[in-house]
Amino acid sequence: MLEDAILDAAWIELETTGYSHFTFEAVARRAGTSRPVLYRRWPTRARLASAAIARHVRRNPLIVPDLGSVRDELCLLMRRFADRSPPKLLRLIFEMSDDMVADNMSFMDARFQENPLHEVIERAIRRGEIDARKLTPRVLRVPLSLVVHEIVLSNKQISDEAIAEIVDQVFLPLAAPDESSPVSG
Repeated sequence: MLEDAILDAAWIELETTGYSHFTFEAVARRAGTSRPVLYRRWPTRARLASAAIARHVRRNPLIVPDLGSVRDELCLLMRRFADRSPPKLLRLIFEMSDDMVADNMSFMDARFQENPLHEVIERAIRRGEIDARKLTPRVLRVPLSLVVHEIVLSNKQISDEAIAEIVDQVFLPLAAPDESSPVSG
């Protein structure tokens, strides 16, 4: 399918050259098509790049088995998330920011932004390890946002120790049930 070939080509271009050198011409050449074909579907390079990133995320889901412990599952999930999001690829988001603003696109509602915590959190609620009443959208964004923050600021992959600190010192204190109150799932 032509759309798959185009999005594959766009992802390869983003991976190899970054967003600052991402062009319709290079994507069209790599996909074996023309720029007008791309422009008919994606009017701006931010929209084409976002579609390629969203497809990459969908094709590479973060799956964490039931390990019987929310802490272990969160640490594994965040490790896999970080490994899928090396510093070079996270820089794409920042390189795209001006074009996304001009295109009236938001990072908060961009289709490539997933929260893979859902399944892990649901299991933890059923096991009584997480208090569902404490889970606001912001609390749910905290762990992965802190991983991204660490990678972007340090420009290197996050350590397992840093991931454990995020889980133990930030997320679990925010989401764990109070010892004096029963948890409702």
